[in-house]
Amino acid sequence: MPYLRATGCNKNRFPILLPMSPAYHFTPIRRVADAAIICIDPAIGPTIMNILIIDDQTLLRTGMQLFLETVSSEYHLFEAPDLKTARGVLKENAGIDMVITEVKIEGLVSSEIIKLLKSAKPGVSILFYSGMSERIFALPALRAGADGFLMKRASSAELAKAVAVVGSGGKYMSVELQASLITMMGTDRQKEGLQSIETLSHRERMIMTHVVQGKTTKEIAYLFNLKCNTVSTYKKRIYKKMNVTDTFELSQKAVSF
Repeated sequence: MPYLRATGCNKNRFPILLPMSPAYHFTPIRRVADAAIICIDPAIGPTIMNILIIDDQTLLRTGMQLFLETVSSEYHLFEAPDLKTARGVLKENAGIDMVITEVKIEGLVSSEIIKLLKSAKPGVSILFYSGMSERIFALPALRAGADGFLMKRASSAELAKAVAVVGSGGKYMSVELQASLITMMGTDRQKEGLQSIETLSHRERMIMTHVVQGKTTKEIAYLFNLKCNTVSTYKKRIYKKMNVTDTFELSQKAVSF
């Protein structure tokens, strides 16, 4: 389902809409889905959108393709199991508009993935669809040049909306994350928390996610194939950067944003 953006209001206080893409057309408003996101008449339908899905798991790629096919017959889908293949697909298919990918592939993190993909096709939109915590990973990814971030636990309706928004030239983050960011702007403590997260490396963010979930040092070491003392060193760095003294304080700070 395509979306338009509101640019202001006319004298009758109805939103003035401009299409996110030149191919969209004006139509009477049916309903407001979210702030600044307007649903237009589905009879008009979206323009053709070429989407590349990157995931090293065949089952996940296939599932995403099947889902998107039910959303719109105008979505032309491509797939790649790795970044090398993805770059080849982007170079061979100049019409690809959007990439849907995990936030970490083959040991590379979001900023590196963005650079690789945009070096193959500079104008391509990138939607990260990840199992990683959006509170920890979304903002760095968006600042690095991503166009959207959505967690895999999101509903199918939200995934469809994210694809429509990013595919039409917009930026997407969940309502929960938007609310969290707005709240962060309100207090010095939350601003400090946001700034602290920006200093963490990708590996530190991943370990922090498991720490605040209550996993032990031994469990985290097993997950990342690390020694326990290495994980302990990571935790000390995280505590220092986040300006906390223990796991309880870290969890409280994480919950606040």
